[in-house]
Amino acid sequence: MARFTFRRGLAATLIVAQVAACTHMPSGEKAFKSFDECVAANLGLAAVGGIAIGALAAAITRQGTDHRRTSNTVGVAAGIAATVMIGMVAWRKCAAVYSTSEVVAPPPAQPAQPAATPAAPPQRRKGLSVDRLDVQVEGNDETPPVPEFAFTYGDENPATKDIKAKFRHKVEIVRFKALDDDRLVLADANDKPVLDASGQPIGLDQAINMPRDRLHWVTIAEEGKEDYVEDVVIQQGRSATYRHKLQIPPRKQLPLPLPVPMRYRLTVQVGDLKATRNVDFALLRAQDRPKRFSAAGGQASNAATPVATRNVPAEASKPAEKDFAGTHVTKRAVAVYNRPNAPRKALGNLPVKAPVRVEEEKEIKVGGKAVKWVKVSSKAGPTGWLAASELLEAK
Repeated sequence: MARFTFRRGLAATLIVAQVAACTHMPSGEKAFKSFDECVAANLGLAAVGGIAIGALAAAITRQGTDHRRTSNTVGVAAGIAATVMIGMVAWRKCAAVYSTSEVVAPPPAQPAQPAATPAAPPQRRKGLSVDRLDVQVEGNDETPPVPEFAFTYGDENPATKDIKAKFRHKVEIVRFKALDDDRLVLADANDKPVLDASGQPIGLDQAINMPRDRLHWVTIAEEGKEDYVEDVVIQQGRSATYRHKLQIPPRKQLPLPLPVPMRYRLTVQVGDLKATRNVDFALLRAQDRPKRFSAAGGQASNAATPVATRNVPAEASKPAEKDFAGTHVTKRAVAVYNRPNAPRKALGNLPVKAPVRVEEEKEIKVGGKAVKWVKVSSKAGPTGWLAASELLEAK
């Protein structure tokens, strides 16, 4: 009967989800002035759909068990799960349509140059790089994370102005699903539950403690697209600093356990040139804010790690040794932490293939599975804990 209830509820969820997230008028014009209006209207539809699905689940359960309390419990759980899943569809579509970046720090004004005889501008090579990408998580539980970035572009002709460019934003949230009992659990790329060492599904509330390589992701974008794109006009030289408001629905209307892992990828595209950076971050509870996460690596980086909060402990770094003998090297750019157990605080970053020396080892339980963490020292300075899986033995 529970399976029958779930299938009926899932079918109703899918039907409501298909009509959720209306973003445009039949004429093609945007139906709302902002993301807030769009998500508020569609989350209202999600709430109505959740109530209907909850009532349906309760009625079917009551027919099979004739137990009012049990049927009410099943109905409430089904309604909440349905509201979350429908709300996710609305969030994805509204965010893709109504997200924009804004300039917060214009480039410095160029000093006036004395008049001179006009000359042909010198030819030079094109260049494009993302200089910085941070994600700031501040405010209360309802305050959305804000990526902040800056980039540099140079054209062959230094006099060229008003250059057409694109900002490509890819935002991903950890993939999850609802089980037959309407519990939200982590899911893999095939929409199957991710299991712990004992073979049990792992709850969504445990996602923050999971190794990143065990998580699977779903893109917050329009259907059939991997990212959403802004057409912008930029100037040469040091760019202005931009902030991009990540559109996150109010948690009161879309209940998700915090913290929840997310991932952000920025690509700046000018003609045939592209520059990309990634950063992993998390939606945090108010007591865990403020926090800043920064991308690691340079142009076209494939790895990103959170960095320390604004107040970095003084003992986070030490003078480099002249004759440092490393036992291992890092597989990629990775953060080191003050302790292996959660909650932990980042102390700094190690670059890819950085030589390190293992000073201490410890096994901790993550989702019922033993994971080995090691304390390392490095020539670069930071000393702290990281997962042993992030290291390779030095040759």
